[in-house]
Formats: sequence, structure tokens, C-alpha cells
Amino acid sequence: MPKRPRRILRRRWATAEGWRGTRAGMWAWLVQRGAAVVLLLVIVLHVRTPYWRAGQALLLALVLVHGLLGVRTILLDFGLPVRWHRLALVGAGALAVVIFGAVWGWRWS
Repeated sequence: MPKRPRRILRRRWATAEGWRGTRAGMWAWLVQRGAAVVLLLVIVLHVRTPYWRAGQALLLALVLVHGLLGVRTILLDFGLPVRWHRLALVGAGALAVVIFGAVWGWRWS
């Protein structure tokens, strides 16, 4: 009996250019990874000085940025078209600013 060739599953892009020209994706990746590294340092700082306002603000901002960029990545994994990448990045940043302002204003008013 002849052997069957192995089938390899490969992801195909919706368009021929694929991810070409997605500088927004590169910046989102860099900002999210940077936020993760700084977040680890700020968490250690927050454990030592939990009532320091600047540390609390930095912690909230980093959590929002890192989390919302993660939501953006999940949306991309579900097939968000390439043309929406930049808008998703700007939207995540704008939503982070709005949520930060709302929470910080409510917390310290």
C-alpha cells in the first residue's frame, strides 16, 4: 500500500500582501512588551510603597495599556482585517486614556 503524503496545516492570508506594511502592529507589539517589563518593576515598587500616588497612576496606566493591546491582539487572531490594525491600535490607546481618566478622577475626587 503506498504511503500518503503528510498534510501540513498552514494559515493563509486574506490578501496577497499579508502583514506587509503593518507598522502599527510592530509598534503595538513593542509597546505591549515594554509595558509588560515596566509593569513587573512597578508591581515590585507598588508592594513596597502601596500608597504612593505616582506609583498607583503608573500601575493603572500600564495595566490598561498592556491589557487593551492584548484585547487588540485577540481581535486580530479572530481575523480582524489588516486595514483595521492601525485603528485598533489608536482605539486601544484612546480607550486606555479614557478609562484612566475616569478611574483616576473617580478615585481622587
